Amino acid sequence: MPQLVIKPARHRDEYVVWSTVTETPVTYGCRRYMTRWLAADRARHVEQERPLARLRRADRLGSSAYPQWGDGHWDDDIQIYEQRGILHRRDLYRAARLACAGRDAEVWDLLEPFEDETEVRRG
Repeated sequence: MPQLVIKPARHRDEYVVWSTVTETPVTYGCRRYMTRWLAADRARHVEQERPLARLRRADRLGSSAYPQWGDGHWDDDIQIYEQRGILHRRDLYRAARLACAGRDAEVWDLLEPFEDETEVRRG
């Protein structure tokens, strides 16, 4: 599954479509926006599941990944961002807004270096 729908926080109407290929956000928004975006994306990629099924799973599990895969679920606090560093779930929605606006350096400021490194990989 190249794209997941992740719900960063249980109590907020915020969703992020995350590319597992590029390790970056594709888009972000509220449930209403996401339903429309996912429907349009499904029209281009027929094999994708219905938008509401993906959103319901994200509401329940934290991401649209099936339970056996677990990527992005509530107990998964981090995402690797472009092999540059670690992005915590609490910063995911903000990072998506910044990345989609082309403000990459500000996204990198949100990252934590990998365990064996002292700095986030930039530029």
